[in-house]
Amino acid sequence: MGIVFGKTETFLSRRGGMLRGLCLAVLAAVLGWPISALAQAFPSRLVRIVVPYVPGAAMDSLARVIATGLSAEWGRQVIVENRPGANAIIGTEMVTRAEPDGHTLLFTADDTFTTLPHLFRKLPFDPMKDLVPVNLSVKVLMVIVANASVPVDSLPALIASAHANPGALSYGSYGAGSNAHLAMETLKSLAKVDILHVPYKGVAPALAAVIAGEVQIGFSGYGTARGQIEAGRLRPLAIASPERVPQLPNVPTTGELGYGEVDATVWFGIAAPAKTPAETVNRIHEAVSRVLNNPETRKLIEARGLVVADIGPKAFAEQLARKFHFNAEAVRRSGAKSDQ
Repeated sequence: MGIVFGKTETFLSRRGGMLRGLCLAVLAAVLGWPISALAQAFPSRLVRIVVPYVPGAAMDSLARVIATGLSAEWGRQVIVENRPGANAIIGTEMVTRAEPDGHTLLFTADDTFTTLPHLFRKLPFDPMKDLVPVNLSVKVLMVIVANASVPVDSLPALIASAHANPGALSYGSYGAGSNAHLAMETLKSLAKVDILHVPYKGVAPALAAVIAGEVQIGFSGYGTARGQIEAGRLRPLAIASPERVPQLPNVPTTGELGYGEVDATVWFGIAAPAKTPAETVNRIHEAVSRVLNNPETRKLIEARGLVVADIGPKAFAEQLARKFHFNAEAVRRSGAKSDQ
């Protein structure tokens, strides 16, 4: 949690930040500095990291870890502000409308960029144009799991069972259009099987439904499902990501099994408003990179079953562009639609 200042201190802090910014602007004009030189003063005041999801979620916790590290890096207060609602649209729109100076950032999942535009006919922003990628920080390797009572122990066995008993199996996802939904609908299309989709309002209730036997199949990040796998309540069938989970060395990936398009990997990353100076974007990325590669921070992240990615602005943008086009087809296959 960040330090909470009194009203007077907050006012003085903001006033001081405004005065510093004004002085820098005057100096730039008088001395003939290029406007981009102002980026060298970043950060000049409090930095907000907006998380468009509820407090307490994995993304929120990671954002706070990064914020704490950045506060130490910059000697400035970095806070996390939760703005949940409307499939991450509310918080994301807030950042797209913020001043493009690096002091308001977005920490979100990749589907904000790659799925929302395909689900909603109208968005109040274009994430691919109104945001600039800064650092793709962490990836969540996803596991296809089955309730322990289901007599299948691998993805091929699941597909064989679905062929033999059309419509008898069901799977839970954490919402229509979620990575889990798109990945399973892609698998169903490729394998030509009929498995009923049951959407839930979030990862936790979807996984709980698999454990309780309400549905037979589900998707989960390894860190979230680890305890249930180790307890024998869930059985891992395949890794729905391009790489194996180190803690499950004998569980193959969907790609190894011939279904490379079935990828439910979730990426958490930082973005800034479009037109944020490149110098500022690079400075933020470099600071986040140092935080992520701090041995204690990395240990904390990996203990949660997550993988540090630390991908910079250019490679992050390229990856988003690829997944944007990939998810267009995945959404078409799934039939997922929004209410807008």
